[in-house]
Amino acid sequence: MNKCLVWNLGLTDYKTAYDMQLRLADSRYQKKTGDIILTLEHPPTITLGKFGNPDNILAGEEELSRLGIEVCASNRGGDVSFHCPGQLVIYPILDMRLRGGELRRFMHDLEQAVIDTAQHFGIRGERWPEHPGVWVEGKQLAAIGLHFMRGISMHGISFNINPSLDGFKTINLCGLPGKEATSISALAKREVNADEARPVFLNIFSQVLGVEFEVVENPHAQGGILG
Repeated sequence: MNKCLVWNLGLTDYKTAYDMQLRLADSRYQKKTGDIILTLEHPPTITLGKFGNPDNILAGEEELSRLGIEVCASNRGGDVSFHCPGQLVIYPILDMRLRGGELRRFMHDLEQAVIDTAQHFGIRGERWPEHPGVWVEGKQLAAIGLHFMRGISMHGISFNINPSLDGFKTINLCGLPGKEATSISALAKREVNADEARPVFLNIFSQVLGVEFEVVENPHAQGGILG
């Protein structure tokens, strides 16, 4: 079984993680590194995908400032997304050329890992073919947005474990008016945090991808690639 590093970055601001992905994707393209998966949480942040509509941000600048929410542009697909602590974010930096370039299969694999993780907590997640991600009774449990840079994947999954759901009301989720977010904790009716959910997800994701993961809890010790 192939091996893949998993770097657990903890709470990391969006711009830092974005720049890190760009460096890692370039390094992976040049075969200076192997595949790497980043796991982290973001401070309160709204991101607009490359085709995102700013009108789907429902809060004005003053309210966003009061709430401590930053707005960042992104090159990922999709419209508008919200990140905050309690949301498990997974960014796979994988060479898709070695996976046959099967981008739809990759999206299916990401969704399956979330669905199987939700099932571990007694929750039945579903796909919505028109909108990548995982949904439970019409509410969004996980958003998925991707970008491929010279055959290397960037961005990935935003999986709601135990975030404050109020922040999601500042946007039209994925550009869909009236849609609500939900979380593992809300659905399981008990407190589940990212530290509990992360190893469950990684074990399942490893099996879905058919790759052995090696988790690195202090990736900054790896040196200059993190900048």
